[in-house]
Amino acid sequence: MAIREDIVASAAQFLQDPSVASSPIENRISFLRNKNLTQEEIDAALARAGPFPTQNGETPPAHAPPPHPSPAPAQQPQQQYYQPQPNYAWQQPPAPVPRRDWRDWFIMATMMGGLSYGLYTVTKRYIYPMIAPPTPERLEQDKKTIAEQFDKTFALVEQLARDTEALKAAEKDRTERLDTALSELESVMSELKSANRRREDDSQRIRSEIQGLKDSLPAALEAQKSVADTRLKEVNAELLSLKALISRMNAPAPATPAPAPSVLPRTTNGNVNGGSSIAGTENAETDGGTLKPSAEVTKASGRSSPNSNGNATGKVSIPAWQLAMASKGDAEASGSS
Repeated sequence: MAIREDIVASAAQFLQDPSVASSPIENRISFLRNKNLTQEEIDAALARAGPFPTQNGETPPAHAPPPHPSPAPAQQPQQQYYQPQPNYAWQQPPAPVPRRDWRDWFIMATMMGGLSYGLYTVTKRYIYPMIAPPTPERLEQDKKTIAEQFDKTFALVEQLARDTEALKAAEKDRTERLDTALSELESVMSELKSANRRREDDSQRIRSEIQGLKDSLPAALEAQKSVADTRLKEVNAELLSLKALISRMNAPAPATPAPAPSVLPRTTNGNVNGGSSIAGTENAETDGGTLKPSAEVTKASGRSSPNSNGNATGKVSIPAWQLAMASKGDAEASGSS
C-alpha cells in the first residue's frame, strides 16, 4: 500500500512538537494509530521527526535510517531503527477501557425509552387491531353496515328487475310490430307477385292473340278476297243471265199465239233463271251491293209476260221452290258474314 505523503508529513510535524516529543513513544504511536495511520506511515513519520530522547536521557544511535526511505524496503529501516531497543520501542500497550459516565447512561436510557414507546405505539395502532377480538359495539356496527349494504344490493336488484321487465315488454311490443309489418309486407309482396303474374299472363295472352291475328289476317284477307271475287263473278253471271232474260222478255211476241206447252217451259226456264238471278241479287245486297233487280224483274214480267194474253195487269208468279232457294241463299250469306 502506498504511503500518503501529506499525512506522513503532518504526523512528522506533529511529532516534532516539544510537548509531544516529551511524551512516551507508546502514546505517540497509539495516537497515530487512532488517526488511522498504517504501520509504514507511522515508521516514516517517526523517521522524519528525527531522534527522540528516551526516558533515561539517551539518544538513539548515530546510524539512524535516512529521513526519506523508499516504500519497498520499509521494514529494513524499521529493523535498523528499533534494533537497539527491542524491548520497549514497539511494544503496544493494551487499549484503555473507555469509561462510562452518567451522560452515556442517560443517552442510552433515552434511546431505549424512545424505541420502546415507538414499538408500543406501532403495536397498539396496527398489530393489536388485527389480532384482538372484536368488541360488541364493533360487531353491532359491522352488522348495521352489512345490513345497509344488503338493502342497497336488494334495491339495486329490484330496480334492475323492473328495468328488465320494461325492456322485455318494449322488446315484445317491438317484436309484435315487426311481425305485423313483416306479415303486411309479405301480403303486399304476394299481391304484387300475383298482380305481376296476372299482368304477365294478360300480356302473354294479348301477345298470343295479336300474333294469332297477325298470322290469320293475311289468310282471312285472302279468303275474303277469294270470296268477294267469287261473289262478284256470281253477280256478273247473274247480271248476264238477267240481262238475257230481260232481253228475251222485251222481245216482240209472235203473230200467232204459241201453244201453252211450248210457253210454259220457256217461262219455267225464265223463272228458273230469274230465281237464280233474284238469289244472286239478294246475295249481292247482303254483301253491300246497291242493285235491286227483283223489282225490275217483276215489272218486266208484268209488262211483257207471254202468259198475260195481252192483259196489262197480269203478273208472273214465282214458284215456291225458287223462294225456298232464295231464303236458303240469304241464310247462307248471313251465316258466312
